[in-house]
Amino acid sequence: MNVMSDGRIIGLISGKGGVGKTSLTVNLGTSLSMMGESVTLVDADFSASNLGVYLGQYDHPVKIQEVLRGDARIDEARFRHPSGVQAITSSKSIENAEPNTAKLKEILQQVSENSDYVLVDCPPGIGVMVENIISACDELIVVTMPTQTASVNAAQIMEECRTMRKPVLGTILNKVEGNAEKELVDREVEMMTDSNLLAEVPYDGEMKESLFHNQSLIEYNDVSPAAIEIQELAANISGNEFERPRFIKLKQAFKKIKSLI
Repeated sequence: MNVMSDGRIIGLISGKGGVGKTSLTVNLGTSLSMMGESVTLVDADFSASNLGVYLGQYDHPVKIQEVLRGDARIDEARFRHPSGVQAITSSKSIENAEPNTAKLKEILQQVSENSDYVLVDCPPGIGVMVENIISACDELIVVTMPTQTASVNAAQIMEECRTMRKPVLGTILNKVEGNAEKELVDREVEMMTDSNLLAEVPYDGEMKESLFHNQSLIEYNDVSPAAIEIQELAANISGNEFERPRFIKLKQAFKKIKSLI
């Protein structure tokens, strides 16, 4: 459990879309929550808000844009999800895609007063809006994939963070299929981004299945390959213990058979 009076505000960022940033935000948050941490997820990807979708199509009536405008309080926008995390979601309306983020840092700091971890799902790419959101976070994690384009974009966003003097915890290499002939390997990504690799999360078909069943992967199957890596990442970030399950391949096979019955 975090012993600081205020929680850590960690932004998950990426150089391009489609790398699995939102699903990682939800599953990392769920893992931390299951380890006893108080977690709030915040959707700051205003132009492509999907946090509510990954929380099971959850549509809370009060959105973060209303808090940014001063039309609603934080406690009105924040809700507790059945998984144990708290969340503040974003509007899908086009007219709310570019809100004034001047109060975002203040809002995140207030949220952190009652959370051990505030995980911010940031928009991809580089621009004024992204810079403002990065500035509102205390620490950052870069999410990328083992492709040339994704890693080049990750290197660009990493450089932006250094220019802004924002601490980056490291990089998550997501959707790894393990084919060295078609993918970059971990050391290549580390060299391109000039950062340490926090986790290498394998491509996992059950991630899509869990979304169909309106659950996070951690809830749907906590012994799936990606779920194991995400839980280990959560333990490393928080300092909690996580022991890889024994007979994991047998348990994975049993879960798969059970889902087919």
